[in-house]
Amino acid sequence: MTMVSKFIEAIKCFRQNTISPAKPTYDVFAVKFDPSVVTETVKADIRKNVGLIECIPPEYFDRIYDAAVQAEIAGGDLHALSTAILHLNIDGMTKKRAKRVALTLNSKATAVITRERQQRLGITEAIWLYSGAPCDIDPKKPQGNQDASHKAANGKRFRVAEGMFLDGKWTWPGNEDGCRCVSRSVIPALDDGRYNKL
Repeated sequence: MTMVSKFIEAIKCFRQNTISPAKPTYDVFAVKFDPSVVTETVKADIRKNVGLIECIPPEYFDRIYDAAVQAEIAGGDLHALSTAILHLNIDGMTKKRAKRVALTLNSKATAVITRERQQRLGITEAIWLYSGAPCDIDPKKPQGNQDASHKAANGKRFRVAEGMFLDGKWTWPGNEDGCRCVSRSVIPALDDGRYNKL
């Protein structure tokens, strides 16, 4: 038997042993979330942001805060948070508005978690990444160009501790209402090209 025929026989044998008419099985991809990243700073930020939401009367702040913290500890469970907000039966709270409140609180908390994680790892710079989906920063204004500064920031470096100066204020990706931007950490050893030849 030649080398080629041995190779072909091996492939046939492999196919026979691996292809079966049995029903396929599906694995669910999951990322384990570390609830310890929901620090006191993150909780304080959630509390502050709950108080800034105009459509929520003050008597609901504590319950929404508790639900938002639990949702973050669960890995950013937007469905659980929006459902909890709806179950409070707040006057004028629609399903759409509850989802927007949940997304806003989650995005802002995620921005703080990301910033804390970067700083804990010694990462001092990041690159602003515009998601491609419009940042609906002020829902009272028409869509238009209200995210022009976020688009212009795409690909630009900023200091993690300071954020980026946009529209007259310092901010971070995902930190403003309706912002869908994220950041990519700059790791000097990987970013300066010294490992490109490997």
